Amino acid sequence: TRPAAATRAMAAAAAGDGAPLARANSRQATVRRHQELMLEELRRQELQQRAELGETKLPITDSVGRTSVQDGYRVEENATHVTRIREATGGDSQLVKHLKDLFAGGGAGAITKTAVAPLERTKILLQVQGMKMGSKDTTDFKYRGVLGTMRTVVREEGFRALYNGNGANVLRVIPVYALKFSFNSTFKDMVRTPGEDLSFTQLIAAGTMAGLFQTCVTYPLETVRTRLTLGSGLGVQYNGIFDVLRQTVRKEGVTALYKGIGPTFLSGSPYVGLQMTFYEIFKRNLERANSEGKSSIRKQLEKLSAGAAAGVIAQTLTYPGDTVRRRMQMNGMNGEAKLYTSSWDCCKKLVRKEGFKGLFNGLGANVIRAIPGAAIQFWAFDVLSAMAREW
Repeated sequence: TRPAAATRAMAAAAAGDGAPLARANSRQATVRRHQELMLEELRRQELQQRAELGETKLPITDSVGRTSVQDGYRVEENATHVTRIREATGGDSQLVKHLKDLFAGGGAGAITKTAVAPLERTKILLQVQGMKMGSKDTTDFKYRGVLGTMRTVVREEGFRALYNGNGANVLRVIPVYALKFSFNSTFKDMVRTPGEDLSFTQLIAAGTMAGLFQTCVTYPLETVRTRLTLGSGLGVQYNGIFDVLRQTVRKEGVTALYKGIGPTFLSGSPYVGLQMTFYEIFKRNLERANSEGKSSIRKQLEKLSAGAAAGVIAQTLTYPGDTVRRRMQMNGMNGEAKLYTSSWDCCKKLVRKEGFKGLFNGLGANVIRAIPGAAIQFWAFDVLSAMAREW
């Protein structure tokens, strides 16, 4: 009986110790929770430090180990995290990065403008022909519609006339596009919040500033290109780029090279901002939609689609300003009497004579031109940028 009594006593003691044991387990759980909170705080601080250094670590799912480049960052992905690290070029200096942007932008411009040169000349002819009609009714216009205008040019001047001014245009767009893309990258870096995608406001601010700075530097080339493109169609003959410069400065003064820059500031700069912004947003959304298992061909088609949509929307919204700019560039050409005293006067007289729709003359040709033009522009820039990153 004594062993049985001892066993009962031990069981009773164990039962009596249940409460202290529960309290001990509770204290251990509290300590573990405190440790977890401290670890979470340390991780948060580490994330903040990485963000300040231009590096972030964000959880993702269903990812495989790979490295890519996205919007100025090197992106390293594994099974649990994606790390976005500034300096996607692997240590390139800012100078080298800008030179690569200049190369990609200039090459994209040359490819784009040569591809759409006939549509470019057709659009501008439709925009400015009303300047030479005097008091005649719009029903007497020489050029009508996209195909009609192209047929008239080929019949009267030959097929090569569709490319009049393309040499000057290519020389113009190499610095124009190079500076546009380079300035855009620079301003995006200036407004970027480390570790976050650029917002709509940040994108449009960067793009508009890029357009403004690029216009200030390259506008005389735009005037030369416009006059060389339209001279033969409006009765003025030029023998190349330098002849346009020489005659314009001699007959109208140096300031004539900047005719129409006012409406360009009001429409051209926002156009660049809208185009860059819409392309970035469209491309970003397309890349995120069903991103797994996409073929390279589909990815390229998505970039072309994003570029085309961005170009058409941006150019349509800013087209009236472009029409006024073209007319101001031709105003008083070759020493003739000026039709307009200012951009505002041009706008008023144009609407009075040709109606509000006169501000959109050539829009059809512009849309047809913009679809392949904008698509090729951004696609070529992305391809050339990828090539430059490998150097």
